[in-house]
Amino acid sequence: MSNKETAQEIFNKGLESGDNRDTIIVTMVQAGVSLNSATNWYKDFADEAGISHARVGHKAEAMEYIGKAKVDLLNDEARAQLKRDLQEEFGVAASTANDYVKAYAKENDIELPTGGFGADPESTAKIYDWIQEHPDCDKAEFKAFMEDEMGRSSGSIDETWRGIKLAREMQARKVKFK
Repeated sequence: MSNKETAQEIFNKGLESGDNRDTIIVTMVQAGVSLNSATNWYKDFADEAGISHARVGHKAEAMEYIGKAKVDLLNDEARAQLKRDLQEEFGVAASTANDYVKAYAKENDIELPTGGFGADPESTAKIYDWIQEHPDCDKAEFKAFMEDEMGRSSGSIDETWRGIKLAREMQARKVKFK
């Protein structure tokens, strides 16, 4: 039996058992299918079975929520609390909640205070400290930290990881800034 046939069989059994996407993909990998193939084939099989695997977006609901909250978005503490409320209400990462606030502000011509990298100085310091303590980390380790400790979304993680890779490349080339 080919890997694809094995994956199809695992997919079908997983559906019958009520397994979720991740469980089915892990079972495929445990049966010898590469992670990349398992992920791609799961998507193909789900499409063929008419299963929706689209991401759930909450932007419209979040915009309405922010409007009803009547929060002073120029107040740092109030804005930070609103972001925490959005995370809890919609089950989103901190970076996604921040994106909702920025989108609301833009749509309502509110100029938010700008800052550097990260949602707040404490988060920035925590990320920098972790990177310094784990200078040779790989993407999987970094992703685990960013998701588990920082509550970041995959887009935020990927963007930051690209920065780490760039910094490593510049360091390897001994680039110095004046």
